[in-house]
Amino acid sequence: MEEYLSERQQIEQVRGFVRENAPWALASVLIAVGGFIGWQQWHAWQDRQAATASARYDALLVTLGLGDLDAGARAATELRESYSRSAYADLAALALAGAEVREGKLAAAAGHLEPVVNGGRDPELRLVARLRLARVQRALANTELALATLAAAPAGTAGAGYADLRGDLLADKGDRPGAIAAWREALASKTTGAVDRELVQLKVNAAGGSGEPASPVVPAAGDRQ
Repeated sequence: MEEYLSERQQIEQVRGFVRENAPWALASVLIAVGGFIGWQQWHAWQDRQAATASARYDALLVTLGLGDLDAGARAATELRESYSRSAYADLAALALAGAEVREGKLAAAAGHLEPVVNGGRDPELRLVARLRLARVQRALANTELALATLAAAPAGTAGAGYADLRGDLLADKGDRPGAIAAWREALASKTTGAVDRELVQLKVNAAGGSGEPASPVVPAAGDRQ
């Protein structure tokens, strides 16, 4: 009889525990399920955002291909405002700047490259934008500003494109030894296809460079221009 009462008491205790804690347990389950569903919905939303941004970027390229810079500028602005967290916003700015350079609108191109240089989300795109901005600044005859733009690159940035342009800028200033050293740095880089090596060597020769270029060096991880 005592064993029976003991078992019955245990059962009642379990039932009491369930009655007291069931709401909390159910809430925990609902929270877990809700979190999982929310996670799925968040990723689905991100996928939709990326697809829409990609479609708008493609439309922008078509617009720029037709030569409509005004419409392209509006499209690029809308892309940045609506999808600022997407790389397509920065790609749109790069595309627009390229079209503006081809039309001779250098100041406008610089204005679209600067936000990518200073606030782009992708490190590689920031490096690309910085190099292009320095080229535009050189075309605007802002030699010192272009050199400062290159110098402000992250530590370890020694890509062939950067070194080649630095050599051109130093040559513009009349710094022949500095230019030759920079061009040789470009030739020493193992970054494939970053520069026209024959053209760079011609610049070295024309500047009076002699001897073999420096030994090849391995570029930093982000130095692909």
